[in-house]
Amino acid sequence: MKLSIILPTVGRNTLGRTIESLVRQPLDPDDEVLVIGGPASTVEPMLPSSMTYLPSLPGRNWGCLERTIGLRYATGTHLAFIDDDDTWTPIARSAIRTAMIETPSVPVLFRMRYLDGRELWTKPVLKVGNVSTQMILIPNDPSRLGRWTRRREGDYDFLASMRWSPTDIVWRSEVIAEIGGRQ
Repeated sequence: MKLSIILPTVGRNTLGRTIESLVRQPLDPDDEVLVIGGPASTVEPMLPSSMTYLPSLPGRNWGCLERTIGLRYATGTHLAFIDDDDTWTPIARSAIRTAMIETPSVPVLFRMRYLDGRELWTKPVLKVGNVSTQMILIPNDPSRLGRWTRRREGDYDFLASMRWSPTDIVWRSEVIAEIGGRQ
């Protein structure tokens, strides 16, 4: 099993911290990290050679366009997402690998934590305000993947439009992402 991590960026100064949170954890040699967007002159020098940079169109797209580009280029059996102002927790990689093995053919939603201590999801229900991209682990099956919309609730839209039933989702309590950029 191979993991593709999709990291959209607008080139924020928190990107280095996000990258650091990924490289601190052991990735399997076949896993890939796709960093999409941001000015190449700012982003590319920050990336270890193990990460791939893909350009995007300029403008604020809530990461929707960049994630869609990432879906096209991802070669892993599973997809995970992190934004350029968020970080993976120290247990993220092992929790993701365990979920890939235990539930290989269905979407998994982990928990995430805001800097103020609040956690999502609060109840295992697919609804606006209870899900976000950083908590998603999903099989890379293009015929079943959802689509992002260019609105703030695009993460929910992606999950609601996927071709798995909401009852197929496995909700795991591990916190894999901390949300919110510390400068």
